[in-house]
Amino acid sequence: AGGGAREGAREGQKAKKRKHDISGVGSFALQSEHALDSQLFNRFMVQLLQRKKEDLYRSKGVLCFEGEGDAKYIFQGVHEQIQFEQSNTKWVEGEPRVSKVVFIGRDLDREEIEAAFRTCIVHAQTAHPH
Repeated sequence: AGGGAREGAREGQKAKKRKHDISGVGSFALQSEHALDSQLFNRFMVQLLQRKKEDLYRSKGVLCFEGEGDAKYIFQGVHEQIQFEQSNTKWVEGEPRVSKVVFIGRDLDREEIEAAFRTCIVHAQTAHPH
């Protein structure tokens, strides 16, 4: 006996270290066959990270931005640490310019994130009808 207060303090510390509890963890991918607006995509990511940086474990993607010619962009992140750069490879003639992003995290609202992602898509009037 006599160690009750100390054990209680240790249990409190353990509860704070539960960041790797895997309940509620999942992943999903989003994609667009239309180019993205780079400023809108940047805002989308900033807002997502502001709201979910503790719960967004990994993010990565390949992006096609409007007005960037053949330049292909890639990003990968761990929590709010995002590396974003132009890829060494370019979009090649005939290659579908599909932007794809993947998110891995806990309790991520796919519908909310997908709706925000969709606002970044440039819908050109010259787009091919489906």
